Amino acid sequence: MKSDALGTLVVAMVQFLQSSGFSRGELARYAGLSADELEEPESRLSPSQMQRLWQLIQTRILPSITFSRQVRPLIARHLARGKVKVEEVAAELNMSRHTLYKKLKEENLTFAGLLEDVRREQALNYMNDRDRTLSEVAELLGFSELSAFSRAFKRWMGKSPAEFRAAC
Repeated sequence: MKSDALGTLVVAMVQFLQSSGFSRGELARYAGLSADELEEPESRLSPSQMQRLWQLIQTRILPSITFSRQVRPLIARHLARGKVKVEEVAAELNMSRHTLYKKLKEENLTFAGLLEDVRREQALNYMNDRDRTLSEVAELLGFSELSAFSRAFKRWMGKSPAEFRAAC
């Protein structure tokens, strides 16, 4: 990595940690630097100090993304098989429905919200395949009827599925 790119990365790491609530003094202590040295971290951080900052970033980021990232592919897999049941997804994660809800709530997410997001993402993928009928897309996404899918799609995209396809 070029030194200027490395410097940009270090500055971005420090800025992220500060935006996550760490003061410059806390960051300096954690990285083993003085507050003055943290003023120009790109030229002063050793690899081990950078690693400590990266570990701190991971403790801020990973807890908030890990669980929902585990749940999303399970929802997608269940959608492909038919109806998505929260109890079945929770069982695959070796937990109760209540624990699944609680862990998602810690990320300010709900199971219904994740299901909606996965359906929307899958809908866009399926809509690009013009060989699939709208009824087939609705069925693949677990909607009981084409009209239910059409309402949801219009809510997501601001256009009906037919209007969306015509525009593409």
